[in-house]
Amino acid sequence: MQSLLRRLMFLSVVALTGLSTPALSRERVPPPEPSRTVWVSNEAVAEMTRALELYRRLAQQPQPAELPNKTTLRYGDTGQAVADLRARLTLLGDLRGRGDPYAFDETVEAAVKRFQLRNGVEPTGIVYGITQRLLNVPLDVRVRQLELNLQRMQELLPRISTQQRFILMNAASFELQGVQGGAVAVTSRTIAGKRATPTPVVSAQVQALNTLPYWHVPGTIAKAALIPMIRKDPGYLYKERIRVFSSFGGDEVDPGSVNWWGPEAERYVFRQDPGPQNALGVLRFDMPNKHIVYMHDTPMKNLFDYFERAVSAGCVRLQNFYGVADWVMAGQDGLSGAALKGRVAAGQQSTVKLKQPVPVHFVYLTAWVDNGVVHFRNDLYNRDASAFVSGEDVSARPMGVSVAP
Repeated sequence: MQSLLRRLMFLSVVALTGLSTPALSRERVPPPEPSRTVWVSNEAVAEMTRALELYRRLAQQPQPAELPNKTTLRYGDTGQAVADLRARLTLLGDLRGRGDPYAFDETVEAAVKRFQLRNGVEPTGIVYGITQRLLNVPLDVRVRQLELNLQRMQELLPRISTQQRFILMNAASFELQGVQGGAVAVTSRTIAGKRATPTPVVSAQVQALNTLPYWHVPGTIAKAALIPMIRKDPGYLYKERIRVFSSFGGDEVDPGSVNWWGPEAERYVFRQDPGPQNALGVLRFDMPNKHIVYMHDTPMKNLFDYFERAVSAGCVRLQNFYGVADWVMAGQDGLSGAALKGRVAAGQQSTVKLKQPVPVHFVYLTAWVDNGVVHFRNDLYNRDASAFVSGEDVSARPMGVSVAP
């Protein structure tokens, strides 16, 4: 029993290690564009069923030796560890063709990059750290992962099958799809919640778009981050254009009159003025839900260049926010993303209410099939591992409330 639990918790351990790569002198490879294959559909369920059958067969075959911890393998290396790597890549279908069984040649490098891409890792072609750990994931764990994600798809499918237009945002892959008529019409890279503040699984509707929104700083963030920053730098509020109020709807308070080192500092309410520096960027997607999470722009555009983008406090940041907004507003009073840009450029705060709200589903899929290629992602929030041990489906389990972007 202990051995089984250790194997079932393997992916959780992998998730907690992060997606770091060795400090090498090379240019960062940008993440691929989001998938154009709909994650949840009848076709996706059929593909997942076939993938599950394949991995069940693979799990019954003799397994190659595990790669030792702290292994580093790259082009030009030779030896038994390379032979074990080749055997594992061949079993998984990433390495095709023959060659010197002990040589890390061009075909092995290409196979490693293929494996990395379908596991959400920067394709360096080097086996190190997270890549080594992912290669060692037992196939019976992958089988259970496929089973769990197939179940998640099957549970969501009846809800979206009646929706002509809807948004899918996969927190595990940091991507969004706008689906219309069974096809992907628009995509975006996203930023999701940190491990400590996970993005919840939730279904809601985008009901309005807010240009140049205010950001009301949640009390938890004010206490944990904002007030300590003020103590270090008294000018921080001015630089970030954050105002202090006595209460929600109360009078504005001069920051210089506040004793930031006393307990009364936590009683105040903070609001950031609109603008490019605002934590919500220049556009917010209003989607009322019990978790108080939403989608929005961000001033931290450089974060979209990373493969793992779990850095928010629960809300979802969009790279292609104008493109998604343009698609959301299609056919609604002739509004467009270009019109929103014009309002932002003119410094105009506005709320655009949609005549036809667009359903949005935040999902957590750590496995899916894209054009016949099986993809896996880190179990960032430990939801797969929890389901493995308890036997329950965590895809519908209520998550903790998060009010921060």
